[in-house]
Amino acid sequence: MILTIYKVVIEQRNVWISNLQDWLEEHLSVVELMLGISALSTLIYTQGFSLSNTELVEVVKYDRWIATTYAIVIIIKLFFLKDKKVFVKENIVNLLFIVSILALIIVRAFFMEGYQEDGEHWGWATYIVVVQVIMIVASLDSLANNRSTWLFFTANSTSMIVGSLLFIIAMGTGLLMLPEATIQPINWVDALFTSTSAVCVTGLAPFNISEVFTFKGQVILMFLFQIGGLGIVTLTTFIALTIQKGVKIREEFIIQDMVESDSISSSAVILKKIFYITFTIEFFGAVALYLAWGDLGLSTSDRIFVSIFHSISAFCNAGFSNFPNGLQGEAFSTDWFSGTIIMLLIVVGGIGFKTYSQVFKRKEKYKKNLCLQSRISINVTLFLILFGAVGLYITDFKLWNSQDASDSIFQVLFTSITCRTAGFSVVEIADLSVGSIMMMIMLMYIGGAPNSTAGGIKVTTAYILLKYLRAQITGHNHVHIGWNTIEESSIRRAVIVFMMSILLSFFGLFFLVIIEPSLETEDLFFEFFSAMGTAGLSRGITADLSVAGKLLIAVIMFSGKIGLFTLVSLLGENHDNFKYRYPETSILVG
Repeated sequence: MILTIYKVVIEQRNVWISNLQDWLEEHLSVVELMLGISALSTLIYTQGFSLSNTELVEVVKYDRWIATTYAIVIIIKLFFLKDKKVFVKENIVNLLFIVSILALIIVRAFFMEGYQEDGEHWGWATYIVVVQVIMIVASLDSLANNRSTWLFFTANSTSMIVGSLLFIIAMGTGLLMLPEATIQPINWVDALFTSTSAVCVTGLAPFNISEVFTFKGQVILMFLFQIGGLGIVTLTTFIALTIQKGVKIREEFIIQDMVESDSISSSAVILKKIFYITFTIEFFGAVALYLAWGDLGLSTSDRIFVSIFHSISAFCNAGFSNFPNGLQGEAFSTDWFSGTIIMLLIVVGGIGFKTYSQVFKRKEKYKKNLCLQSRISINVTLFLILFGAVGLYITDFKLWNSQDASDSIFQVLFTSITCRTAGFSVVEIADLSVGSIMMMIMLMYIGGAPNSTAGGIKVTTAYILLKYLRAQITGHNHVHIGWNTIEESSIRRAVIVFMMSILLSFFGLFFLVIIEPSLETEDLFFEFFSAMGTAGLSRGITADLSVAGKLLIAVIMFSGKIGLFTLVSLLGENHDNFKYRYPETSILVG
């Protein structure tokens, strides 16, 4: 009898403990997320506003409270969650965080007892910096750990991508309006336009960013186009993987779709590889630019920052420059060294993550290892670069012929590469002829490769459409490329993207011309296709756009960033998939 009662009590206790563990796991995750948001908010407050030392110390006191609460949450998880070994393995950063908090408490209690909490003593200044660094790590950890809550993982992949981009654009708009981010205040329309341009890696701006944004503002801008180039979903998942967090099965499917992996199990590995290669390329690009710009008269710190800024901007095809005149200054327009580095970064960033990850994967000849999409991306990209350079040289022969041959070759090659999607310019675009403008519009319209930082309808779309047209003319029922037959779904997708681009161009230009009657039509056409292709080049009219014009261009940039097929998928995601069909008939066309 007693043994039976004991077993019942033990079973009830186990059930109660299990229920408590489930309850804690559910609610502590919410608390952890709120603490991460609070830590991020205090960081924004301290860095975005001009605070006195006394005010800064008060914020640090609040940070200490957040850090202590966060440490308590981690300890509760450690003692009460079911699988403690898995928790310890996946939360090494959290355990180090607890050690850091304990170290801060000891340092403050035994070594800083006599210091006044005014932030002026070097000990307190160092203490404040350490606390804020710890809070940055804590906020990143909590946001990455709970990314499924705030990154719309409950929606489908299309809605999640669109929702996360809109969220980052809204966040960027607010950050760019902070007092410490700007030399002079900017209105919300310009902030929204610039944030959209950065997240959509376009490069259009209604002002000179070197004259409007402070160092902090330029850092915010740099982070925005880095996030835009890589994607917030892949970025947070990479952080989670880096700090040993697990990846849920739904996230595996989403990552598989993003990186175009053949299997779910390899998606996370490919994602890590993409990030490592990306950061490695950006690092060496920054080092090369630092060496190339040694004679600009910049201080070491400024030289390091502009090198990092331009390396990330070039690789992400963002086109932002924090030099006063961009790259149109005399020091850059004929500089083969730095220009070649930037061109290489643009091309590598524009051929697609899948392509350059395959290139770095093996040492054998690429034709034996690259898939068809990668071969098309590389070959069409090289063709468009040469075709664009020759076309630009012919259409503006007098302009290029008036200077040294080496300078002319460099400038037409740079312009051909950058106008497809990057947005840098070593020549004044407004001085180019109508023929050159039309050539550049065509290149911006095509853009770069799929699954890359580039915009446009994509080189694979243009290539498949041409092959499809040839197949129809020659009477073939299928599209063959090499020894491959292209799937009907890929052809339909290419046609949809092309038709959507035509419709978007017609209606977008129609409204833009009506909204901006005082501006030249050819300038508006160029601005529109620059926005749709996320190229970022302009004939100097961006600052002259009205509020309605800026908002329209922002919408076009966003449409170009998410992709026209994604836009169609978003509009039609709730439509039923009808299983029936009506009798066929024929209609005369053409």
